[in-house]
Amino acid sequence: MDSLILRMLYRSFLLYFLSFGGLWSSVAQPIAAHPDNRFLTTKAGEPFFWLADTGWELFHRLDRQEAERYILKRKAQGFNILQAVVLHELQAFETPNAYGDFPLMGMTIDSMNLTQGEDFGDQEAYDYWDHVRYIVAKAAEHDMIIGLLPCWGEYVTPRKRPFRVIGTLDHGYRYGQWLGQWLSDYNDHIVWILGGDRLPDERPDGVEIWRSMAEGITDGVVGEDRFDQQAEYEKTFMTYHCYATSANWFGEDDWIDMHTWGSYHEKRNNDRAIYAAWAEWDRVNHKPHVNSEPAYENLPINYDWANVSQGVFDDFDARQVAYWSVFGGAAGHTYGGHEVWIMHKFSNPNPALTQRLEIEWEEGLDLKGAGEMQHLKNLMLSQDPLSRRPNLTVIADNPHDPTGRLLACSGDGYIMVYAPTGKTIQL
Repeated sequence: MDSLILRMLYRSFLLYFLSFGGLWSSVAQPIAAHPDNRFLTTKAGEPFFWLADTGWELFHRLDRQEAERYILKRKAQGFNILQAVVLHELQAFETPNAYGDFPLMGMTIDSMNLTQGEDFGDQEAYDYWDHVRYIVAKAAEHDMIIGLLPCWGEYVTPRKRPFRVIGTLDHGYRYGQWLGQWLSDYNDHIVWILGGDRLPDERPDGVEIWRSMAEGITDGVVGEDRFDQQAEYEKTFMTYHCYATSANWFGEDDWIDMHTWGSYHEKRNNDRAIYAAWAEWDRVNHKPHVNSEPAYENLPINYDWANVSQGVFDDFDARQVAYWSVFGGAAGHTYGGHEVWIMHKFSNPNPALTQRLEIEWEEGLDLKGAGEMQHLKNLMLSQDPLSRRPNLTVIADNPHDPTGRLLACSGDGYIMVYAPTGKTIQL
């Protein structure tokens, strides 16, 4: 086919996909893994594209009004999942939440800081855990899903602290059971994400502690309290977050419904976003999977907080890894903005991470890449997403190009090719 005609057709199709808004559901509803393939659906059976935002410090740093503004803004930008951590990562025992409350009174999960009542008008009654439930309820009210991490991985697998907050199987189960029960009314609007930046086997019993927490959460949701290595896992939707795929440890487990992995923040043009996606696609015992921590927009490259000598990731980097991951077979994607994941405020900076923070979290919501993620979701939902598969064979000429590498996928009646930098495509 003449290359000019091909370019014109491709541009026309792309504009149609992006403007049409999708033939399938993009509204956040209770989700499930499709029984026959690698994608997600609503519980009603309609295809669902995971488009998450990274708001790790949501429960810790924002007050009620700020949290609702965040939820509504991300919903308007096309996101349907908000990833946030209950027992937060930064300054866990040093900095309280927006209302001056800590989640724990001591340094173990046995010392939860709970008060009688939950009336917001009573400062003594409204505690940290009431605030968590308020935000989860507010997300559900606005038809958004919370990708809820019960705790950061540091609590089970410490790298920065000399102690484990959750150090036994019983700790894992008891905390999970309580939290599942505490949030059971909103379970349909929660994806339970265990882990958080830690390989589960870095400490003895780590894998088993996470399994016990998964059992506890499910038992809490359904009203059970029986630590017996079995639960009604069909009642919850769960995954595990770290750099490597959760399939490495939990690939045969009944509690896990999908896998996540991360391309992370090491470098630009990170082709891990491609190869990790392909590896999951080719897995024999496959499940839906997503890149749940890619390069964050505005984050210093390779964690170079002090000097920023390599620059920062921009909107191109955010788009590139997103399209690479999804065209490689992912069931969706998670976006991150640097000032937003930490919920940065100049008036109340978090001392754990103050380098390279030039704007506040609300301005960070309008980073260019954040507004563009919805186009990927709309594109994938505009054709039959359940028939989609990676398919490089349709590209006739694809020389090695670290930045502009072409990726293709196809499904029933369609072919899509992604060119990060724009180029002639020969099919």
